[in-house]
Amino acid sequence: MKPKTRVFLSSVLAIMLPGMALAQTPPPTIVRWQSDARNSDWVVRNGLEIVMLGQDGLTVKVALTGREPRQVALVTVTNQTDQRIELLPSRMTLDLVEPRQKTFRYLDPDALAAKVRQVSPWIYIFGAMAMMGTQTSWTSGTVGGQRVNLSTTTHDQASEDRVLNGIEMEQERKAAEASNIQREGLRENTLLPGESVAGAVFFAAPKGYEGDYETRKLETVLRIPVSAYVFEFPFWWGLPPPRPKRIWRTPEVVDFPTWWKAKK
Repeated sequence: MKPKTRVFLSSVLAIMLPGMALAQTPPPTIVRWQSDARNSDWVVRNGLEIVMLGQDGLTVKVALTGREPRQVALVTVTNQTDQRIELLPSRMTLDLVEPRQKTFRYLDPDALAAKVRQVSPWIYIFGAMAMMGTQTSWTSGTVGGQRVNLSTTTHDQASEDRVLNGIEMEQERKAAEASNIQREGLRENTLLPGESVAGAVFFAAPKGYEGDYETRKLETVLRIPVSAYVFEFPFWWGLPPPRPKRIWRTPEVVDFPTWWKAKK
């Protein structure tokens, strides 16, 4: 009986120990950017503020900018440690903390590019309606001694050509935008010692963001998990020039600030 008991206990321990080890994994250390801290710095390039934060051989540089209809974080990570690190953009977060707590949803660059590449079906519908147009020409003549005006209706080929050209240009524009997203998007990477990687991380607007934007005072926190750390970057956006007159937009499209400042 005793040997069987020892085998049973060994099996139980083999199952429990991995879970126990997982539970004891320490939480990541928060490293927050501060303007007066020795490990924090910032520079301005073409009007865009780039903030930098370093910790134990890891350096993270970020800039927060807007490209309708999404917010974009430009991220560079450099590994000067003696170990390899894994970088997962899907774990990066952007949260609105003022005027209300909200989360910007992470957008996978490949899925986003596929969505951007699609042309709205309304373009084809309105195009088809426009191509149904006709062109009428008038001529004057005499019939039985009476002067009459005669009309001739023909298909408006020029209008159809303009519609087709417009659809083609829209397809090309969306294809170019999708190509840029795929080329610039930051993806999962393994950084060996001495390596660096850079790319764009895309976020979608949270629900009700337009109302927050209208307050003209926003504060966000961008969090970049790297190795055993989470690098935090606070940004604020306040009192820009008056907005232009509002124009009609599809519901999913909102404006984003085109510039942010690191909170000082």
